Amino acid sequence: MTTPADLLTRRSGQLSEFIAISSRRRRHRANWAAHEMRTKETILRSVERADPDGTAILLGSGHLYDIPLEELSARFGHVALVDLAFSWTTRRLATALKNVSCVRHDVTEALAPLASGSTKVPRPRALVDDDRITFVASVNLLSQLPVQPGRLLERQGVAPAIVETVQRGLVENHMAWLSRFRCPQLLICDRGYQVLDSDSQVIETIDPLHGVILPEPAASWIWDIAPFGEVHRNYAVRNQVVAIDAVTRPH
Repeated sequence: MTTPADLLTRRSGQLSEFIAISSRRRRHRANWAAHEMRTKETILRSVERADPDGTAILLGSGHLYDIPLEELSARFGHVALVDLAFSWTTRRLATALKNVSCVRHDVTEALAPLASGSTKVPRPRALVDDDRITFVASVNLLSQLPVQPGRLLERQGVAPAIVETVQRGLVENHMAWLSRFRCPQLLICDRGYQVLDSDSQVIETIDPLHGVILPEPAASWIWDIAPFGEVHRNYAVRNQVVAIDAVTRPH
């Protein structure tokens, strides 16, 4: 009720997931702190490559937990936060900083056709031809892009093999889209999910990118996203996070 979002964002489950992230973060703020700090530090190092007179684009920034917005606002002429929804705190801070805008946009540009029954994944086209953009970062977003569309297709009765193809296509297209920007880029994303048993031993590794191979990362770290008791009392989940400075088209 307090988070503006279009009907498709609500019906697709994206808004519910957006709100659920906030709830999980409140429960595990201490566990997430190191990851959030590492993400902010990585962004601030990366923007040193960019022309500060232009616009910085931050994709997946609706909650600002991992975005150093005040520092970015002080460095760039304009900062555009792009996400399907924005928290009240984010909207208030953006208004206060004057040179920050909140842009509600489906970065996959695929939700509408998928919701209409299509299984073809369009290529995102927004923003890449805007020469005012001097920095673009996709922040802890890539592994989330296939999740709700996959569930949407499953509810429609689409065959599992086709769902998997669509999910892989969403990951590939996001990376290809980033590679088309004519400015420094940064991709921070999950490369793998590790499931730990009660002895803290890794018993399973899950690929959230559906087989897409990432370029060599400039940095990597662990995000303790779900300690014991969050998913199951006997299991914990941690994410392998990577930061990539030069995004290339996936092969």
